Amino acid sequence: MYSPGILAQHSGMVYHIYMSRELSIIIFDKNNISAELTDIYLKELECVKSVKIYTDYVKGCESCAAQPPDIVLLDITENMEFGLDITSKLSKSKIPVIITSLNTNASTIIKALRCGAVEFLAKPVLKNELHSVIEKLANNGVEQHNKECRIITVFSGKGGSGKTTTAVNLALELARLTGKKTVLADMNFCMGEAASFLNIKTSFNFSRMIENIDNIKQDMLSDMLDRYSDTNLYLLSESVTGQLLSSIAFNHLLRLVKILKDSFSYIVIDLPTAADDKVFKTLKISDYILYVTPVNYSALKNTKNSISILKENGIAKEKIKIILNRYIENDELIIEDIEKELGTEIYKKIPNNYFTVISAINKGISVAEENINSNVAESFRELAVMLSDNIIENSLKNIRGRYEYQITN
Repeated sequence: MYSPGILAQHSGMVYHIYMSRELSIIIFDKNNISAELTDIYLKELECVKSVKIYTDYVKGCESCAAQPPDIVLLDITENMEFGLDITSKLSKSKIPVIITSLNTNASTIIKALRCGAVEFLAKPVLKNELHSVIEKLANNGVEQHNKECRIITVFSGKGGSGKTTTAVNLALELARLTGKKTVLADMNFCMGEAASFLNIKTSFNFSRMIENIDNIKQDMLSDMLDRYSDTNLYLLSESVTGQLLSSIAFNHLLRLVKILKDSFSYIVIDLPTAADDKVFKTLKISDYILYVTPVNYSALKNTKNSISILKENGIAKEKIKIILNRYIENDELIIEDIEKELGTEIYKKIPNNYFTVISAINKGISVAEENINSNVAESFRELAVMLSDNIIENSLKNIRGRYEYQITN
């Protein structure tokens, strides 16, 4: 049975809609029949005061500008790009937009949510689905604040596992897929590899940030960090000649992380392989721990031992997600046997695509920029969906059971 998707939340946008108010709604739809049917459904709700229909989207926008409605239902079936452009503008004006469309493939849904839509409904719109969404908006509104920031730490007990490759590509896909500000914090202080993976010359590192921590203002933070191209990904690392992680007090790191949480939706941390007290403490404050391991007997044995050590040091087992890197289908090691040996399920398999990954690293770009259609680029996109705030994943799942964007392990 269909269950309406959760309401999308977007950085900097706060919508206040209360059931005690009677709602004014504008429908953008070039199909008169579907528009009139939606109008009938809406007027059955006690909380709806007025409904206006516009088949001319330009006039609809003019009406929204003259007297902003409480909610907009906007169909993008005929002209998706124009409809998404309107969605983006209305969302910036803090008008909640519910997108409708006959096209329910993954790319359409993701584009709609990234443009600021609070919900996506498949057409023909069903009455119970529409009522559920309107009542949820009326009761709860949509509220976003960066306190919902997620800390995702990438870790491994063995060098050469592909940990930094995973951290860099995951962070970039999170920024692109969700449209939210993401920071990649490279704590491999003695190496500084993340900067070279993205061909960034760092200008402001951990040491300088901590030295000036009392003077850092939230609205200045993005300008202080190094931004990757024109994306929402920012890098915080340490120069190769800078301090070692061991020389920086954890309470200073914790203060810095709290400052980052106020400005970013996602913090992806690339930790060093040497597990000391500071590393354990960082893992404890993480929402997810991606433990990256290659697929060979030696690495898997190391992984099993590392998981035991992490649990002995107070790391919650449910936080730890195993990432099998350089995985080859039909190899000697069977997934079921690996899971039995490790005592946990495999969270994600990253396929072995040596030439794409090495070429991307040598060029200082992501694997998606090297080959967007490669299996390894697709895997990092899927991993970003799995670790996002579930808006995209739930919306994809909830289009009446048509889960066209298959997230596979």
